[in-house]
Amino acid sequence: MLHNRRHVLARSPMRVSFVGGGTDFPEFLGDGRQGHVVSTTIDLYCYVKLKDMFDTNVRVHHSTIETEPTASRITHLYARNALENHGLFRGVEVVLTSDVMTTGSGLGASSSLMTALICACREFRGEPPLMPDEMAKTAYRLELESGTVGGLQDQYAAAFGGFNSITFSQEEVHLEPINLEPGTEQTLCDRLFLVYSNLARKEADIQENHKRNIFDKGKDDYLNQILNLSYEFKGELLKPTPDFDTLGKILHESWLMKRRFNQAVTNVYVDQLYDYLLENGMLGGKILGAGGGGFILGLAKEGLKDSIIYKLYPNFIGLNLSCTSRGAEVVWKNWQ
Repeated sequence: MLHNRRHVLARSPMRVSFVGGGTDFPEFLGDGRQGHVVSTTIDLYCYVKLKDMFDTNVRVHHSTIETEPTASRITHLYARNALENHGLFRGVEVVLTSDVMTTGSGLGASSSLMTALICACREFRGEPPLMPDEMAKTAYRLELESGTVGGLQDQYAAAFGGFNSITFSQEEVHLEPINLEPGTEQTLCDRLFLVYSNLARKEADIQENHKRNIFDKGKDDYLNQILNLSYEFKGELLKPTPDFDTLGKILHESWLMKRRFNQAVTNVYVDQLYDYLLENGMLGGKILGAGGGGFILGLAKEGLKDSIIYKLYPNFIGLNLSCTSRGAEVVWKNWQ
């Protein structure tokens, strides 16, 4: 394996979760309950480049560069666990890059990174690609081993790709592609936008608070309402002509329920930004992921998205997005 000069490049998409986030936590799925999320992957990616080293060291490029004699000494937990899980203990170099930050974005970037690592490692070893369901399970296991706290949705979104309805139970995860009417997906993506809140947050603290609140009978009903709203959102999407005002209203109601369930998902700065977006043409939206910072997803009134993004600049960065259909994959290698 030493210095064979092999190079592999893998990528995996990030996602936006419309409604249902929080019902994918294993703690929510007790007593026969099910969770449900509607999400789509988008044109923002995590990339993993894996190559042979000329010596026996392991080198990992991320926010810093680590060079160690063995993978077990690497401090980047995702890279270390992925390499060790695939028997790559020495003589490899890993470069981790992404279109946005891999922690705190709310876009499922951590799972995007792990699924890209799995793709690259398996290709590097000459092993066949995992089926998406198995890849998602492997990513979830490796993320748990890396100390990540969270639900199940991100791994399945990254592994499968596309616009999906994902149902969770203690026994299984069932992913159903959502086949929208011609033009509906394009119209939806034309009106969706992302805004970076300029805030970072400690995701693990917020997620731990979420887990505690699942067992709080005074707050548990908020998650049940979010679950019901996820099915309403899916039902509206599948109509021949969806009402985008209704979709915006569902997004907004879901955000209000999320805030009531776990107050740590927001703060005065997030609330001010969200209110500003509503005042300037957003029908509804939500903070993505654990909350407390990262990106806000918004659905604009017809014809107002560009105006919203323009007004935000330069204090906040607004991004257009496109829905994508492909999950984690190897996109290049230097051998046949």
